[in-house]
Amino acid sequence: MEDKCRTDLDETVKYYDEHAMEFIDSTIHVDVSELYKPFEERINPGCRILDIGCGSGRDSKYFADKGYDVVAIDPSNAMCEQTKKLVKIPVYQMRAEDMRFSNEFDAVWACASLLHILQDKQEMVMRRIATALRECGILYASWKYGSQDRVDKGRMFSDFNEKMLCDIVKEIPAFEVTEMWITQDARKERRSQRWLNALIKKTTCSVLLLFVLLRSLFQL
Repeated sequence: MEDKCRTDLDETVKYYDEHAMEFIDSTIHVDVSELYKPFEERINPGCRILDIGCGSGRDSKYFADKGYDVVAIDPSNAMCEQTKKLVKIPVYQMRAEDMRFSNEFDAVWACASLLHILQDKQEMVMRRIATALRECGILYASWKYGSQDRVDKGRMFSDFNEKMLCDIVKEIPAFEVTEMWITQDARKERRSQRWLNALIKKTTCSVLLLFVLLRSLFQL
C-alpha cells in the first residue's frame, strides 16, 4: 500500500511538472479574496506564514506583498520555479508528508493542496502541521467536497466532508476546528465544484493539558 501511495503522489507531481503553464494560467489570476479575509482576521500583521503547495505562487505573493514573512513549499519543481520568479521568498521543493518544521510558523496556508494527500495519510500530515505551528497558530485548508480517494486526469485527489475532517482533528489534541464552510469554485467555468474550507487552531498549552487530563479521567 505504501508503494502505491507513493506512486499515486509521484504521478500527481509529474502531472503538475508536465502541465505547469496550463495550471498556472488557470489559477494565477483567480480571485480568492473571500478566502484570505477570514484567515487574515485571525493572524497578526507581519507574522510568519507557511504556504503548503504554493502552486502558481499567487497566494505566496499576496501574503508577501502585504508584509507577511512567507515560506513556500511544493513537491513540483515547476511550481517552485514559478513561485521563485513571482516573489522573492524562500521556496523549497518538498512534500507536505516530508515536512520537519518545528514551532516555526504563526500560520499555515494550505489552499487546495492537502487534497492531494491520501485520506489515510491526512492525520499524519496534520500532526506535522501542528508541530510546525507556534502556540495559538492557525491553519487554513481546503479540499474538494466529497468522501473518497480518486484519480482524475492523472492527479490523485482525496475529497473530504465535515465529518471526515472532524474525525481526524479530534485525534490531534493540539488542534481544534474553529470554523468550516462550503464554497463554490472561484473559477466561473467550474462553479459546480464545491469546496470544504476549514480554519483550525493550535490550542494553548493550558488548554491542551486540560484536554489530556480530562481524557485520562474518562478512561479510568
